[in-house]
Amino acid sequence: MTATTPYLQIRNISKYFSKTAALDDVSLEVREGEFVFLLGPSGCGKTTLLRIIAGLEEPTAGQVIQARVDVTKLPPSRRDFGIVFQSYALFPNLTAAQNIAYGLENRRLPRAQVQARVGEMLQLVGLTGYEARYPAQLSGGQQQRVALARALAISPSLLLLDEPLSALDARVRARLRLEVAALQRRLGVTTIMVTHDQEEALTMADRVVVMNRGRIVQVGSPREVYRAPSTPFVADFVGLMNFLPGVMAAGRVAQVRCGGALLQVPAEYVRGHPAPFLAPGSEVMVAIRPEDVRILHNGFDVTNVVDTKVHEVEFLGAFHRLHLRLSQPTGCSLDLTTYLDPGGQAKPLHKGEELSVHLPVHALRVYPAQS
Repeated sequence: MTATTPYLQIRNISKYFSKTAALDDVSLEVREGEFVFLLGPSGCGKTTLLRIIAGLEEPTAGQVIQARVDVTKLPPSRRDFGIVFQSYALFPNLTAAQNIAYGLENRRLPRAQVQARVGEMLQLVGLTGYEARYPAQLSGGQQQRVALARALAISPSLLLLDEPLSALDARVRARLRLEVAALQRRLGVTTIMVTHDQEEALTMADRVVVMNRGRIVQVGSPREVYRAPSTPFVADFVGLMNFLPGVMAAGRVAQVRCGGALLQVPAEYVRGHPAPFLAPGSEVMVAIRPEDVRILHNGFDVTNVVDTKVHEVEFLGAFHRLHLRLSQPTGCSLDLTTYLDPGGQAKPLHKGEELSVHLPVHALRVYPAQS
């Protein structure tokens, strides 16, 4: 392969179960050594796509090309990959060392070579000294490390991870997340991981593939997907997002009227329309991340200032989450969520207090209402 040739190519993959489309014309390229996440809600098709890559499901249409070889019709045993499942799938009657050795022994490698490789894998995942323990004697995090070591023991060129951390408690999951990412980068193995946890994808991935209803809706780096979501679905699924319905207003600059507020918006962020900004009178949806909403405590001389009232205050330890309600002459309610550092606030905020907030132009995204 050349430096520009993708290691893995998914070409127009579709998968139907009866008349239901689990995948609908999905195409994707993965570079060698890349850590790619398939991210989406339950039922979006991400696990089905992973199983097709592994050969555990056969596509209705399309091709899977791995290292320039069409593997679409090959059985799993003839594909070069290791896989880790959500349930770990360890053999309960085998020790940690025996579980790791399983794939090596199936390849009829010399016993000394198998033992050396098992020791290497135990050290790699931080389980030296646990080789004689059975799965029932290991914690969930330790079992997951054994499953990972077993998948890596055969030195696969492709590692497939099917929600491997979802069964762990939050603290163990956060720790193991860092370990898995560091291990992947150290080994340089091409890796595809399925998850519905957007925090996992944002903290671990080189690229994130966001899926919905059997289709890929956006592919990009974690920063790109978070800061420039291509659709309202991506904006809402990846992180938290405020949405304000509005109507494009006439003028020399792009502006949206949201209730009683007139907001200037960046024309380049208007999505789904061939013009630089949507025509006046078009119904739109304005989006802004909670962390981009700025509370104004003193005098101000900035654009996009709106008056609000505190509707709810949530104490979350390191910060407060404020639910604000925009003052509307029509009587309808528009809500905003933002964050507040308790240490930076002179006095506690209470429900019903009035606040002026700034919605920075550069932080706004605009989508057609029908999207």
